[in-house]
Amino acid sequence: MREPDGTVGLVAGTGVLPEVIARAVKGRGHALVCIQVSGDSPSLPSIADHYQRCRPGALAELLGALRAHRVRQVLVAGRFPRADLLGAGDDLRNTVLTTLRDRRDVPLLERLASLLAELNMEMLDQTRFVGDLLVPPGVLTRRPPTADEEADLAFGRTVARRIADLDIGQTVVLRAGVILAVEAAEGTDATIRRGGAMVADVVVVKASRNQQDPRFDIPTVGPDTIAAMRDVCARVLGVDARRTVLLERDRMIAEADAAGITIVAADAPPLGLPVHALA
Repeated sequence: MREPDGTVGLVAGTGVLPEVIARAVKGRGHALVCIQVSGDSPSLPSIADHYQRCRPGALAELLGALRAHRVRQVLVAGRFPRADLLGAGDDLRNTVLTTLRDRRDVPLLERLASLLAELNMEMLDQTRFVGDLLVPPGVLTRRPPTADEEADLAFGRTVARRIADLDIGQTVVLRAGVILAVEAAEGTDATIRRGGAMVADVVVVKASRNQQDPRFDIPTVGPDTIAAMRDVCARVLGVDARRTVLLERDRMIAEADAAGITIVAADAPPLGLPVHALA
């Protein structure tokens, strides 16, 4: 993949990651065209050279804006609520949904990548400008996990990776080998609160797909994840090293330590390599 040149496009969903990526793109000297498809950001309009809101499903408007600004390379970042598909207009329905029987995240995003390619645009890896945010392996907090928590982490990784491979979600909440919640359309933080409301001291595991496409939907955690865990007295967060973006690392770890929460990044191959290849 060639080095990005000229104007970079950013298709933004909800969350902090689009803003982080936008600042990184601008820091590398690129012009930035941001199309906000979901959520709202107070910062993106002032970061981007051109900012435009686009209702979910307005595919022609999205592609037209990118073409109008001569974008050749595009990043997709943030969360795009699946419920938006249920209210999608004729644009998205006629262009994509009628041709896709499988409407999970990956097929939809792969279809977007193919539409961009037809217009001579390339979808870049999400970490192209923020590779330094990928978490290294090891225990990141002061308190290491107990033996029982280690067992839950190992089991949780197995289950979380299977649901990620099925494109259902990325997160499971468990305690003593009992799965309490599995992420679906509601997102990680809501899953944590739902599972943690049943019993205290739960373990939360967020995993990547076995063959994680680095262009979209890379697992991301940050201070909001810790806040959700703190609200329900969760004890441990497990993620994949080298395959998970960690936002505001110093703040996240400090807040985890203050709450007595352990963060563990399990050793895993880099993005682009299947997990089972090194298992």
